[in-house]
Amino acid sequence: MEITRIYLSNTNIENLYSNFENQLTTRYVFDEPSFKTAYEKHENEILEIAVTKMKEFVNNPDRCNNLEGMFPQPKYLTGEWYLSEVIIDDEKTLSLSARFLGTDTGKKTDYLRLEVCFFYDEEYDQFLFEQINSESL
Repeated sequence: MEITRIYLSNTNIENLYSNFENQLTTRYVFDEPSFKTAYEKHENEILEIAVTKMKEFVNNPDRCNNLEGMFPQPKYLTGEWYLSEVIIDDEKTLSLSARFLGTDTGKKTDYLRLEVCFFYDEEYDQFLFEQINSESL
């Protein structure tokens, strides 16, 4: 399955949680200003790695298949996703929250959240991929 990033349309002035229903743009939370600077500097490469890991996830039949009781099920995924949240905490863990749209309710809505986690190595000024977590929405 190919995946396509979409962009939500409502400016998130108050930095609230975003979802497909409220259409708010990405929420950003940085515990330190230096983490924001580091993220912005490496944003393109971080997102490139995250997209690769998310594609691997949704195309891995051990993690995503249409068997009864399985979640997520590819038959419901549209392939569209948006970046709902970016957080770097004081432990230097970067968490990207990507929400994938699905049609399990009969209409397009949030279906799957993938959290792609990185560790920020300040000494080498790089973000190292750690893991990917999934959650139903």
